[in-house]
Amino acid sequence: MGCGEFLVKYVLFFANLFFALAGLALLGLGVAVELRISNADEILDKSPIFQLTPIGAMVIGSIIFLVAFFGCCGAIRESNCMLIVYAIFMIMLMILKVTLATLIFVKQDELLTNIPVWLNETFTRDQIAFQNIEKSFSCCGPAGAASYGFAPLPATCCPNSPCTLINAYSGCGDIVTEFFETFGLAIGSVAIVVGAIELVAVVFALCLANHARNKNRRSRY
Repeated sequence: MGCGEFLVKYVLFFANLFFALAGLALLGLGVAVELRISNADEILDKSPIFQLTPIGAMVIGSIIFLVAFFGCCGAIRESNCMLIVYAIFMIMLMILKVTLATLIFVKQDELLTNIPVWLNETFTRDQIAFQNIEKSFSCCGPAGAASYGFAPLPATCCPNSPCTLINAYSGCGDIVTEFFETFGLAIGSVAIVVGAIELVAVVFALCLANHARNKNRRSRY
């Protein structure tokens, strides 16, 4: 093997180690978001994208990890078949990640603007159910303790009892909006960065596959 093929082989191998870690990162982000929003069904029912984004991140992250493992094996063994299959899967994953990132960045502003409205509607309709959101996000009322007026504050509004205006959490509107903005940008950014690097990996995989095919042909003669 020449110096160029050796370099391509090990660059591809270590690139796939990075992809495996990136896949785990996407999976972890998706799980973190899903666990945090599990009690916010009243909000999420109004916008399926909030439900689909963490699930999509978990699915794509898991697939990236498996495909990266496949790519590592293909690079080390210099298997033409494995490398071609790996390149095809990587192209499909690139399309999925670009779609996920585009969906997040295009729709995020509109959805974040509507969160306070949905919180107010939920609070007005059922304050008991709203306490699930307060418990999950450590917040109090749509706009803070003042949202309850002269009514006693629920225990979910404070880190400890007795729950008063002094130790009450901030309003859920700002906290929930900031949460979705932060994790949305994190998931979208990781997806774009990984997708861009995957494009380079696809080129390297095809180059190595071509080298492996030519080597197999030469070995027959």
